[in-house]
Amino acid sequence: MDLHNLFAYSTTKYIVIRDARLGLLHYTLMFFIVVYILVYQLIGNLGYLKFNDAQNTVWLTLQEPTAGCNPNDTGCKDSFAPLSHLPYCCAQNSSCKTNDDGSCSCDYRPAFKDYNCTWMSGTSAAAIRESSIVVSTFTHEYTMTLNTSCFTSYPAAAESCDELYIVQEKAQVFTADVESFTLLIDHSVTSPKSGLATTSRDMQGLLFVGPNGNDGSEATALKDELCGSASDAVDAPRNGRTTNKAPCYLTPSSAGGLDFFAVGTLLQATGVSLESESYPGSGHSTRYEGITIDLNIDYSNSVPWHGLQANISYLYKPSVIPRSTFKTTEASPLSPDGLHVLKKSLHGLLFEVRAGGQLATFDFTQLLLQLTTSLTLLALATVGVNIMAQYVLRYRHYYSEALYDRTADFDNISFLERQSDEQLRQELRDRNLPASGPRERMILRLMEYGYRPNATPSLSFRSERAALASAPDP
Repeated sequence: MDLHNLFAYSTTKYIVIRDARLGLLHYTLMFFIVVYILVYQLIGNLGYLKFNDAQNTVWLTLQEPTAGCNPNDTGCKDSFAPLSHLPYCCAQNSSCKTNDDGSCSCDYRPAFKDYNCTWMSGTSAAAIRESSIVVSTFTHEYTMTLNTSCFTSYPAAAESCDELYIVQEKAQVFTADVESFTLLIDHSVTSPKSGLATTSRDMQGLLFVGPNGNDGSEATALKDELCGSASDAVDAPRNGRTTNKAPCYLTPSSAGGLDFFAVGTLLQATGVSLESESYPGSGHSTRYEGITIDLNIDYSNSVPWHGLQANISYLYKPSVIPRSTFKTTEASPLSPDGLHVLKKSLHGLLFEVRAGGQLATFDFTQLLLQLTTSLTLLALATVGVNIMAQYVLRYRHYYSEALYDRTADFDNISFLERQSDEQLRQELRDRNLPASGPRERMILRLMEYGYRPNATPSLSFRSERAALASAPDP
């Protein structure tokens, strides 16, 4: 076999239609596809990067308000607001009337009941869990005594028991000045698939105060007040301009490289006031019922149109779960034998911290995927122009003729295949056509010339046809 035939290269044959209108249509489509892929997808949407979900670990600490010091340090003074400045605390004056349930009704806070307030440290007011913390705003205490008549000999149970514990209510109190408590957030982030990992001490973050409905509601006023009271509030996380209304971004306070916020600041960022009704028809304030707040930490190491960044950044995005309440219960023994127990029902703010966002790394496979997509779109542009050229545009009939080569009619190919090579060459010479090439090429050449069996044949064809005519019928 001829080596050149064995390893011959086959390629597409292109037809050039010399019409500027059709060419401009094609090149315009290709231009927009290139802009979409290279500019929008690759540069704008960072299509050459591979994104993986961020994971984090969090350590939360609650601290009572102090005069700018660590409460664990000797001589550090607390900085609580006076009870007279806290309208939810029962006041020792004629404006408050004591109720039978231990609460009081005060003229200056007619919507909800007041309760006595208590001073609490950050440790006693907090219940720390994995990636979450409960900040107690209202505590309901009970003393419970085990009913020995329910046991024949403790812990062996008696035949029946109608009251396991004898419960005596001890106190109902609000946590004084809980909005001034501070929440310290120590977190680290990792993305196992990309191998990225770092801690909050090596990152920079902002608090995002989300947009409001501009409906004049209390939530709107609280968010706008927070943004307006901060001198560093900006309207964008990068190259933002100063703003005094929501949405805005605030720089967290920092201690030892760790972020901390006043509890009141986080509440304002979600548009929540502890003095508002917990939910319609509850009859109690959010301070009494508690509430659940999601604190999403959105991590990122890339910026659209700018690419990968040297360091990971993050946004705190607090959001409240509408109509939610929260209460947890804890019990501690009051006597070594366990017969006397102090039970506490803690109503408060549940801050649940979640990881969000994605961390990016350069990925050659992702880049190839984007480029492959661009080649597909470019091919579709050619297909689209061909369809318009054949069926839509004004000169579609001319374009169709130029785009397609049509073969000769194959009706007579069986007659030609029965002829010898010499007969085929003679027929070609009779028509002044090249008589070279393989047998198949000679037949196709005759068909393209318009050969018909009933046309005037050459001498060789006449002799064959006469022989066929003289043959006896089968």
